[in-house]
Amino acid sequence: MGFTLHPDHRYRMPVVFGPAVGPRQKPGGGMWSREETGTMNAEWMAITYRTDPAKLAALLPPGMSLRGEPLLSVSCAWFKNLYWLAGRGYGILSVDFPVTYQGKTETLDGSFCPVIWEGQPEAILTGRDEMGFPKLFCDMPEIAWERDKGTASCETSWFGFKFFDIALTGMIEEDAPPSLPGSGGGAAMYYKYVPRTSPRKGAGADVAYVTTPALRPGEGRPDAISFEGYDFKRWRANGSFNWHRATFEQLPTTFHIVNAIADLPCVDIVRTEMVAFSGPGIGVSVNSIRPVEPAPE
Repeated sequence: MGFTLHPDHRYRMPVVFGPAVGPRQKPGGGMWSREETGTMNAEWMAITYRTDPAKLAALLPPGMSLRGEPLLSVSCAWFKNLYWLAGRGYGILSVDFPVTYQGKTETLDGSFCPVIWEGQPEAILTGRDEMGFPKLFCDMPEIAWERDKGTASCETSWFGFKFFDIALTGMIEEDAPPSLPGSGGGAAMYYKYVPRTSPRKGAGADVAYVTTPALRPGEGRPDAISFEGYDFKRWRANGSFNWHRATFEQLPTTFHIVNAIADLPCVDIVRTEMVAFSGPGIGVSVNSIRPVEPAPE
């Protein structure tokens, strides 16, 4: 008797070995319970700057348009003590900007994330396959945070080439409701694309659609990460950052991605901030991502 796919379980290649373990499924199948996920900790720093709207619009997938000011937010974060990695953690570098998406039956105002770099292949595989997140690999040490000096910094690299760094100074704690840093306003959106297997080039996609944690119209507010039961702190700060353009020799398969973002000019920095939070690991399981049916072409 051959392998059978269970309709209630999540699978990723290679599927024949059974249900895939990850943030949204425990060993053997089924969702983790709150008690099983323990307490996670995170540090998240972000800088938001105004850029060239024409160059930013060039990164939009079908159905999306820029919304409001052309603000690009760059975030560096570190998640620690994650239940689904048996207590391990990893770093994240992501970018996003405000957009409106017109689907077949709904219009969404939110932010589009064109790319995410992460330092753990397990996180990349689960996010790409299950949620359509555009994840790539990078090396990313933990955020260097000197609380007594009010400074924090982070950098990312691949193949020994540093392609981004960020530094915060003059950090001042402030009262604010729990929310993730970013361009703000509405739900995050991603563009899931899986190319069709073919010996010919230009064969198109097996899958191509927007994904989001946004609930359908009238069902409530977006809820990708739940901060219920979390300790949450926020700091405002001064900040600086650098994107380092790369050559094919330095970043053979991703130089064009880094360079496209590096070519977005920083007209002025609008906001710099950092948050730290800890709470039930289940809160960051991101178990609410859904596809949005695209409008007919």
